[in-house]
Amino acid sequence: MSMASAIATTLGAHPWVAHAAVGDAGVCLMLSAEGIAALRGQGRQACLGALRDHLAAHALGIPTHWRLCDQWNAVQSAAQIDALLAQPRAEHPLLLADHTQGHESALELLIPLDLRHFADHFPHLPVLPGVVQLAWALEFAAARLDTPKACRRMEMLKFQRLLRPGDRVQLRLRHDATAHRLHFAYQLGDIEASSGRFAWEAAHG
Repeated sequence: MSMASAIATTLGAHPWVAHAAVGDAGVCLMLSAEGIAALRGQGRQACLGALRDHLAAHALGIPTHWRLCDQWNAVQSAAQIDALLAQPRAEHPLLLADHTQGHESALELLIPLDLRHFADHFPHLPVLPGVVQLAWALEFAAARLDTPKACRRMEMLKFQRLLRPGDRVQLRLRHDATAHRLHFAYQLGDIEASSGRFAWEAAHG
């Protein structure tokens, strides 16, 4: 068995790992439900540190670069793995569904496990920053509802529940063109996580 195969097999045997694939530049992982819980509770650095210790206990080499995947392609060549590792970590959610009609959109989003914004907010308890939620709402609305891409005035902001790695959320957007307002709300199932509205003094453009 090659070193890469031994690393992939050993990582795959860990209860936190659902799938592992090793390339020349590092390793790609898909975490199990237990692994996602560890990531959410301890942060990326601690989670990967435990997996590095697991490899060390089996006298195996420790990959330098690691990537946590949200979706898994069963056929992963070394070239594909290295190409993925060469890409920057995600800065946007995965769009799972998009229902846009008229002045309203309902989007289903998956918050990536390896989202770059979690590195600083916070390393040991990853939480999606409120400013990122606002930026995403503006970006999605601008592409679908003909609203401005930037806004300095916000009203009725509420952040009621933390959004975490691996969360599937619904983003609801409604553009009130007459009042120059964009209403948004992020929901976790039936629970509203955050909401508010953007306001412009006059029609843009």
